[in-house]
Amino acid sequence: MTVSPAVPLSKSERTREAVLVAAEELFSERGFDATPLSAIGERAGIQGTAILYHFATKRDLYAAVLDRMFTPMLKEANRDLRGEGDLAERLGAVTSTLVRFAAGNPAAARLVLRESFSGSSEAGDVVGIASQKGWSNFAKALAREDGVDFDPLVVWNIIVGSICFHFGAGTDVGGLSYDPCDPKRVAEFEARMIHLTQTQCGFVPESQ
Repeated sequence: MTVSPAVPLSKSERTREAVLVAAEELFSERGFDATPLSAIGERAGIQGTAILYHFATKRDLYAAVLDRMFTPMLKEANRDLRGEGDLAERLGAVTSTLVRFAAGNPAAARLVLRESFSGSSEAGDVVGIASQKGWSNFAKALAREDGVDFDPLVVWNIIVGSICFHFGAGTDVGGLSYDPCDPKRVAEFEARMIHLTQTQCGFVPESQ
């Protein structure tokens, strides 16, 4: 089978991608308020004001960063929920996807954790909208299932909150004595999170 070559990005598209990469790094390191456009421009190799050609405001840029960061993971989680196996197995697969994403992208977990609890109201609003997108898709998928007698929002918040704190807080705030992204630790945490998810959804007796 012949594979068509990828279409090269235009100069404008390459610049936009460079801005998104730089913004993701700096927003994760410093937070929304402490990251001026000039710093993003410097890391991307352009003038800070040139960013406004691609994104009308810093808030728009922040929303684009979150969309770029989380959309592929959310799509995979939705595929997990529509996949094969019983609901308990599929919810376990969703949890695995979320854990593995956070382990591979701890900066994303730090970003969500920071802006959800100590960031500006503007950044918090954007994070809230992104989070709502995730849990509303989760709830819609579960609405098509039989025998769902748990609150999807509560379960989603427990899963996402636990994962974000584990990888986002880590040794600094979470008090862990080990690197949460170590592969062995990730596997252990993933198993615990699957058990927690299935327990919250009523598939595992809480005494187990």
